[in-house]
Amino acid sequence: MRKVFFLAVTIAASLLSSCQGPERSPGDPRIAAAVSAVSIDSVRTYIDELVALHTRHTLSSQSDPQKGLGAAVSYLERRCARWAQEAAPGRPRPLIERVYYTVGENGGRYDRVVQVPELVVTLPGTEADREILLMAHIDTRVLDVMDSTAFAPGADDDGSGLACLLETVRILSGIPLEQTVKCLFVSGEEQGLDGSRHLAAVARADHWPVQAVLSNDMIGNVRASGTGLREDHKVRVFSESRSGEDSDSRQLARYIKETAACYVPDQEIVLNYRTDRYRRGGDHSSFLREGFTAVRVCEYCEDYERTHQDIRTEGGVDYGDLPGYIDFPYLVRNIRVNLAAVMNLAMAPDSPGNVRIANAMDLDNNTRITWDPIPGADGRPDPAVSYQVLCRETSQSEWMPVLPAGLSDTVPAGGPYEFSCPLSKDNYYFAVRAVSAGGHPGLPTVAR
Repeated sequence: MRKVFFLAVTIAASLLSSCQGPERSPGDPRIAAAVSAVSIDSVRTYIDELVALHTRHTLSSQSDPQKGLGAAVSYLERRCARWAQEAAPGRPRPLIERVYYTVGENGGRYDRVVQVPELVVTLPGTEADREILLMAHIDTRVLDVMDSTAFAPGADDDGSGLACLLETVRILSGIPLEQTVKCLFVSGEEQGLDGSRHLAAVARADHWPVQAVLSNDMIGNVRASGTGLREDHKVRVFSESRSGEDSDSRQLARYIKETAACYVPDQEIVLNYRTDRYRRGGDHSSFLREGFTAVRVCEYCEDYERTHQDIRTEGGVDYGDLPGYIDFPYLVRNIRVNLAAVMNLAMAPDSPGNVRIANAMDLDNNTRITWDPIPGADGRPDPAVSYQVLCRETSQSEWMPVLPAGLSDTVPAGGPYEFSCPLSKDNYYFAVRAVSAGGHPGLPTVAR
């Protein structure tokens, strides 16, 4: 069997490219409906109920049913268990697991050795070849990081991220997806990223098939303290560059921006090409250290009168991370950004392998790209999967929607597949991504 691949001279017919046109496509109606289902009332309720637990400090009580870390984990567990019981027919029932790890053995921000809980909620995919991880941290703090009893509401840090995960579990429990989505409610972040470090090590040791990690930490504030700047339609996505401009994490960040342009067009994704902020770190760093593809989603403006503050009024200024300072429409848009990216990835094929510039050593102004096809159940190239070749000039940070040129040669079944175009490999970067029959593009693989 031989196969021919076409890429129209004008533009490839695909969901994502149509979304980026002057008249945006509504995209996949299942994703659009799920994004619209994010409820501002539900989000308010989650944050109010989390704040009512007084503190979620990592060293706070695990036995008090009304306040502390133990009560917070139980609250999250109960919420998710109810939705799991109501899971849609045809969807594997969500799995809820409480995980413990030990802290304090090496000192640090601990005054005793203790077993600390966190929660993993798995929404199994119908095919379950890969996993997309969505993460936020449970714990809170005040000025004194060792104070485990003071009122530490953590409405934004990181009640906003927890609200994102809870809405994701609520909505996706009713929607069958091809790939698995795991929501990680981690603890120990304020004490040194200990909970995420534990789960990242487990993921590596147990060979979790992780495709992408999205960590949401502070996604509900719109005001910058000190300057008064307000940005309620921008959110940052931080991505590291250990392997250069085209790291896997950079591809994930760009993907989030693309899907948001389609499903949440009133929220601008600001690509921040750093691992995180100065002197600051988040839970995605734990997964980066273990070699996973991970990014941090974070509000554009930060209010240091809220973050890590004791509840007080000083010099006429109110301090503290209370629900009244959350911009809920902004938070809802950021949850929708996450949901769109996660659902698109969970419906998309895997990234193609062995993407190469085949004529890299030739003195030729054309570029010839080859890649291994995505296999189907029988091991042969999946006939339902199509491909897009992306390109961008070397000075640009974002891919063009599709490469506007060329017609591939015929190739033997099994590949490698090949695509040729009259653009110089010296002037452009290239990548290839697979697209599902339903029009869901996966993460691109850069041509090497």
